Amino acid sequence: MRTIREHKSSIAILLFAIFVFVAVVAQATEFWGSKNSNKYHYSTCRSAQRIKPSNLVVFSSPNEAKMAGYIPCKVCRPPLAM
Repeated sequence: MRTIREHKSSIAILLFAIFVFVAVVAQATEFWGSKNSNKYHYSTCRSAQRIKPSNLVVFSSPNEAKMAGYIPCKVCRPPLAM
């Protein structure tokens, strides 16, 4: 059987890994829109994947997309601007 100290150590490592993952994802997340639409998407959204490179508009946050007049996609449901 594992001791309490071993469990605490495993939990601490898991929490640290989750923290690092969230920090990396938060920095790497970008949102895509099209010059021909008023929607913004996660870059992985199937709708975003159809945007021609010449029409691609990249946002670093939902707030940036909202300020440009874009609304969230109903397919991938990116976060709403605050």
